[in-house]
Amino acid sequence: MTRQTEFYGWKLLAVFWVIIFTAFSFPLFGAASVVNPVMAKDLHLDRSALGLAYGLFQWMVGLPAPLVAICINKKGVRFTATLGCLIILAGALLMVFVVRTSWQVDVVFSGVVGFGALCAGVLGAQSCIGQWFVKGKARAITLVQTGSAIGGFAAAPLLTFVIGRFGGNWRAGWWVIAGLSLFAALLAVFFIKEKPADLGQVPDGEVVAAQSSAAASAPSKVVYKAAEDWTFGDAFRRPAIWLILFASLGISAGYPLFIAQGMDHLRDLGYSAPQAAFSISVMLISALAGQLIVIVWGDVIEPRLIWAVASVVFGVGMMLALNASGTIGLYLYAICLGVGFGASFACLMTLPANYFGAKAYASILGVLIAVGTTAGFAGPYLGGIVYDRYSSYAYAFYSVTALCFLAAVAVLFATPPIRRTAPSLAPAID
Repeated sequence: MTRQTEFYGWKLLAVFWVIIFTAFSFPLFGAASVVNPVMAKDLHLDRSALGLAYGLFQWMVGLPAPLVAICINKKGVRFTATLGCLIILAGALLMVFVVRTSWQVDVVFSGVVGFGALCAGVLGAQSCIGQWFVKGKARAITLVQTGSAIGGFAAAPLLTFVIGRFGGNWRAGWWVIAGLSLFAALLAVFFIKEKPADLGQVPDGEVVAAQSSAAASAPSKVVYKAAEDWTFGDAFRRPAIWLILFASLGISAGYPLFIAQGMDHLRDLGYSAPQAAFSISVMLISALAGQLIVIVWGDVIEPRLIWAVASVVFGVGMMLALNASGTIGLYLYAICLGVGFGASFACLMTLPANYFGAKAYASILGVLIAVGTTAGFAGPYLGGIVYDRYSSYAYAFYSVTALCFLAAVAVLFATPPIRRTAPSLAPAID
């Protein structure tokens, strides 16, 4: 019998949180926003070259996700996460000692570091956490994601300080990322445990070692949780997964669009660089507030309902950002975008686990991430094209807003799937 106080799931959650904070957030947010602009001046790269590197990095953080999901299913989360951290370490050292040209930045930063961040990031963490938690799945999955938001908020000032202390040498920032990646790799090797059964435990730290079949098939009173694991093929034969995929497009395109183009847009509106930068920081930290909503309510209120509201909030934020004026306008849009994205993304991570169980979760999440990061590449790129042609981001922002409003409707129709081939099975457990 395992006492609840010995439940390893919460320790494992903390391990994944630190790995995402160090090995995922620092390359994704810190390197892209702080290190690379300094590097671009040193290597005489123009903005198009820097923008291409960012877009390719976004793509590599998600497009190969189905392949990484296969690695997780075959080799396990510990192997995949450790490999990802070591790939980031190798990429960081290459950035320090080798990179001197634009094409090398594309290959090393976008390709090597981007792929490493994917392997070490949320895909494996969410897949493993889904094995350890059932009743508190939404809370656990979302808590892991807060490592990304807090890491993004912390990475920029820390790397700025380090680069400043070394006389503006951008390579010092990559030394920090290398050290953090090595630390994350050691955590992965020694502390990631794949399943509760590996330690003689059961999900959620239940006191009893096994549950009766009657208890296991008891219907959920509030939030749907699948009573059995679906296969990948069966999941994609249900309308719910396609509605979820569609609903992810608005936030997946809109959030990177504003991260990449928001600074210039706000300066076009007349704000100073410090004002614009702080406004975007408010947006990033507000994403944490959106995640906290799902942590508190995601196991009490159906996540699809939370997502519908959050998607509308994000769409409203895009509209407010278009003509943000005054102090209130400068921060109101940022709060809407941050909260809307944070809650929506947390629900996107939670719904497939609730609907289809743990077995196919990594593969399903791999497809979702691949689609989302493709939209994340398209958003900034097409937004730039729109601005170059019309001298305004209006059409880009309107398009994202429309997608978000349609997403709110779509996700409301993404009701829990039912197995028609096995009607005798109860639909859910709590």
